[in-house]
Amino acid sequence: MNARLARVQAAIAPLTGAERAIAHSVMYSALFDYPLTLSQLRHTLIESRLTPTEILRTYAGSAALQALVAYRDGFFFPASRPDLPEERAQREARSRQFLRHHRLVLTLICALPWVRLVALSGSIAHLNLEGDGDLDLFVVTRGRQVWSTTVAIVLLAKLLRRRRAICANFVLADTHLAIEPADLFTASQIIHLKPLVGDEVFARFLAANPFVGSFHPNFHRSLARHGGYAVPVLPARVRTAVEWLLAKTLVQVAEHLHMTHGQLSKIERGKQPYNQELLEALAELYLCDVVDLLIRD
Repeated sequence: MNARLARVQAAIAPLTGAERAIAHSVMYSALFDYPLTLSQLRHTLIESRLTPTEILRTYAGSAALQALVAYRDGFFFPASRPDLPEERAQREARSRQFLRHHRLVLTLICALPWVRLVALSGSIAHLNLEGDGDLDLFVVTRGRQVWSTTVAIVLLAKLLRRRRAICANFVLADTHLAIEPADLFTASQIIHLKPLVGDEVFARFLAANPFVGSFHPNFHRSLARHGGYAVPVLPARVRTAVEWLLAKTLVQVAEHLHMTHGQLSKIERGKQPYNQELLEALAELYLCDVVDLLIRD
């Protein structure tokens, strides 16, 4: 990725400020094989506040920019990647089908009693899923329920035979919402999150990471819509049943590990450290890799 970013920087170096902002944004998005509509380009512009009218005027008046960036059928993309608009249509159709297939497990994850925010992330948030892509999730939990939530997601995915598809690649506690590194890649990942539940927590999360506005000054949280995909809100009694089931299951996990539930609770609250032996035992229990149980808090 660093080498590709370096090539992008070299290609846009001769351009003016407005030209460079447009080219940089389009070519950065193309690193992930994603062409941009005018609206998307405006909202994701890197270090620029150009309006749609200014973008179109700058593009129409710059032969140098047109040599690097094509604008066809409503999409901006690198002139060297004419395949991207068609590829985007294919990936969007694949992504919507993928989300329909995993609707139940997503609904249950959103219903977990400790969950404050669940958002689609990565390629699925763009509806840009490759053939072997995952259902990447960004999750915020209540208090120090990070570990329980991560295990619960693994368990639900396993029970519903979705373990290989579900990837909770970022799980945070709502008591610590600032994340690092504060760079362009992280900012880009944040603005493309698509919250399914937890709009208020998402607003707090953005406020805790003000560097996002430095890289993408046109972005506002109202733009983080889920693209027409939503999960149903389960009745309170169903959420209670899910909480009871998971609480019971975590007790069983403790018994399997020859621990008390209190010891498991201390590990979760950070009062007792976990070790490699514990992680390997959990990975074996849940038929997953150790890395799946490691989170950033």
